[in-house]
Amino acid sequence: MKNSLFLYIFLLFPGLLFGQIIDDEANKCGIADLKTKAFLLQELGDHWGYGYDDLLNDLDIWDNSGFVIVNSIGKSTLGREMYELTITDNSIPDEDKHRIYIHARTHPGEVQSTWVTNEIINYLLGDEEFGDSLKSSYIFHITPMYNPDGVELEYPRENANGIDIESNWGAAVPEDEVLNLRARFAELMLEDKPVEIALNMHSAYVCKRYFVYHHPNGTSTLYSNMEKEFIGAVWSHFPDGIEPYYYYVSWANGTPDKYPESWWWMNHAENVMALTYEDMNCSSAGSYDKTAFAILHGISDYLEVVTSAGYSIPEDISMDIRAYPNPFSDQVFIEWNPDKDLKSAYITDMLGRLVYQLPAGSAYNGKLSWNSIDRNGIKVSRGIYFLNMIFEDQIKSVKLVKQ
Repeated sequence: MKNSLFLYIFLLFPGLLFGQIIDDEANKCGIADLKTKAFLLQELGDHWGYGYDDLLNDLDIWDNSGFVIVNSIGKSTLGREMYELTITDNSIPDEDKHRIYIHARTHPGEVQSTWVTNEIINYLLGDEEFGDSLKSSYIFHITPMYNPDGVELEYPRENANGIDIESNWGAAVPEDEVLNLRARFAELMLEDKPVEIALNMHSAYVCKRYFVYHHPNGTSTLYSNMEKEFIGAVWSHFPDGIEPYYYYVSWANGTPDKYPESWWWMNHAENVMALTYEDMNCSSAGSYDKTAFAILHGISDYLEVVTSAGYSIPEDISMDIRAYPNPFSDQVFIEWNPDKDLKSAYITDMLGRLVYQLPAGSAYNGKLSWNSIDRNGIKVSRGIYFLNMIFEDQIKSVKLVKQ
C-alpha cells in the first residue's frame, strides 16, 4: 500500500523528487504574503537592510580601486542614477578577455541578491591571487541596484510606477530601468569581445539557492547542455548549498518574451549564457561569500570548457557515436573516436532531469557504459533518455531507449 501511494504521488508530483517543472516563471522568486514581507522588512531594517545611500557609500569605496570604473547607465523613473561598475585589469588588452554582466536587486525585497553581488565585487577587488587572475582574464560589468526607486520606496517587487520590471521586457513601452539596461546590453554586444555570461541576481522565498534552468523547448538542446555545464560548474563549488540544475525547470512550453533572459535568447541565442540566480530569502540566509566564491569559480570553469567547444551547432559532425544495444534492457555501451577527449557526460530524462552523472576525469578512451540498475538493485524505468557528452570541440546528445 505504501509503495502504491508513493508511486501515485510521484506520478502526480514528480517535482517533489526531481525539481519543479515551471511553464510560466512569473513567480520564480516566489511570492511572500504581506505578513512575511512586513516581518522581513522589520527584521532587516530600512530598505531591507541596504538602501541607495548604502550603495553610494560603497561606490565611493570601490571607486578608489585602480581596477574599477563607475559609470551611470541612465536614470530610474524618479531620476536616480543607475550605476554600473566595470572591473578588470586595464593593463591587459580587452581582446584577450571574456566579458561578464551581472545585475542585481530587480526586486527590492530580495536584498540577498545585493549581498551576494557585493561579495563578488569584494573577491574581484581583494588581495587574493584568484581575484587577480579573474581581473586579468575577464571584464566584469556589474549593476548592483537595478531598481533603486523600488528600494527607496520599500516596495517588495515593483519600481516607482508599480511595475515588476523583471517581467517588463516584452512590453510595448518598457519602463525606464528596462530601457537603460537593455540599451547597455545591446551596446556591449557590439564590442569585439561581447558579453558571454549574463547573470540576473534574485533571491527566493522558498529559502533555497538555485538557478532557473531553461528547458530545451524554450531554447535548444545545445543551449540546455551549456546551461547544465555552467550550473554544474557553480554547483560543484558549493554542492551542499546550491541546488542541482534540475531543481527549477522553466520554459517547458516555449520561450516567453518578457524577461531579461528572453531578450538574450531571442537576440543572441547560444552566444550568451543568460540565467537567473536565486539566493535564499529567509531568516537562515547567509554564506554570501561562499556563494560568490562558487559563482566566480563556476564562471571560470565553464568558460574553459565551453569556449573551446564553441557556441554554434557544428554543421559537420565528423564523429560517429555508437550506442549498443539500443534499445537496451539493463546496460548500454557507447563508443566513439578515442582521439576525441570527453570532458564530461551525464544522462537526463525526457524532461531534462538528471538521472546519472558519470564520474569526472575518467580516462574513457572512446568507451563508456551505463548500467541502469543501481547498487541497491533498483532499475531505471522504461523510457527515453539522453546521454549528454561534452567534448573539446562539440557537444553531443545521444538518444537511449530503455526497454
